[in-house]
Amino acid sequence: TIRVRSLKLTFSGRIDTFVSQSSGGSSSKDEHREILAHEWTFLEPQKPPVLWGPQSKSFDFDLLVQGDNPETVVTALGKIRYQLQATLERTSFHGNLVAAVDVPVKRGPMPGAPWALALMESIEATGDWSQQLDYRVSVPTRSLMDGELFHTRFELEPRVKGLKLISVGVLIKEYARYYSTSGEPLHRFARVAARNENYISPLGTCSTVPRKSDECMDLVDATSVQIPMVIPKAYANIQYDILTDLIEIRHRIKFLIKVRDSSMLVHSIFIAVPVSIMPVTARDETNILPRYEAALLNPGTVIMRSNTLPPTYDAATSLAPLASAGQRPEVNQCAEVDGFPCPLHRNRSQFYLASPDVSPPLQPVSSSNSDITLSQPSSDTMPAVS
Repeated sequence: TIRVRSLKLTFSGRIDTFVSQSSGGSSSKDEHREILAHEWTFLEPQKPPVLWGPQSKSFDFDLLVQGDNPETVVTALGKIRYQLQATLERTSFHGNLVAAVDVPVKRGPMPGAPWALALMESIEATGDWSQQLDYRVSVPTRSLMDGELFHTRFELEPRVKGLKLISVGVLIKEYARYYSTSGEPLHRFARVAARNENYISPLGTCSTVPRKSDECMDLVDATSVQIPMVIPKAYANIQYDILTDLIEIRHRIKFLIKVRDSSMLVHSIFIAVPVSIMPVTARDETNILPRYEAALLNPGTVIMRSNTLPPTYDAATSLAPLASAGQRPEVNQCAEVDGFPCPLHRNRSQFYLASPDVSPPLQPVSSSNSDITLSQPSSDTMPAVS
């Protein structure tokens, strides 16, 4: 039994920036303000205090939060946080009981909104590297949820002989910008939130273990590789896209294709595309078919089955006599394991490579002229081809 004078609950929201800590300047440009405050009183101040026994008590409450309030952000230089705090006031010689919990406030697209429809579109980037390699990189959607597993598909077609495919990679890069109350840019920061680089063996298997360029696959036919990536969970490892008067956070997805040419030189091809990290998906999962990867019973292996790339010149000329004779070219099917195709499937004109549905962090390795790891540039721009 305890003596209770009052019981109240407060919901508050604050925005705090600490840009001066990184720049060493005056703290006058830092911002600390309350953006929301609401209080519920479940027990008015009592004289004399009331006695509460060991039984449980519950109090209902609700609050409609206006849509123009900023969502939660937790970074080193700026925070937007919302909190519920309950205070039970006791008598004079007893300390008050206080309990608090953070409440994440998230913002998602409204179904049918024009900008939400744009986020449902897939990402596709195509290009031609030095008239030696045609490539196309695709991701199923422009909006990704934290904690979501997605796959990136690389379609490569060599135009010259002597190329080796060393690795393909994906990274999610986060860009944060901080402003003063007058709109003056104060600080910007970029970091890699997630990454996965898969090295291709001569037998067509994928691994995150770095390989020397001599130990990688010859790129002689049109090749399709699909690798997975898991978006980290907010808020410790990644933030959602946000735009406020003080804090702006955006994301880009960056792709890497690493090849070696006939002169034994290693080249890294980079492609950068904006992507949105959101707490909810912009896709209406009830009205679309499941992705091909989700339909597979075995999540550990993904086999590319579509035949989207045209055959190479050598393959086309070898198939021409068969086509003129009205015969179909024979395709050597690879063996199946537990009902699923093996990681490598080849039919004269295409390779299909598989990668496990894991994206472990890459360990730093020593780099040389012939081995380059997935880079983490600090600038906001990245060359399309290097």
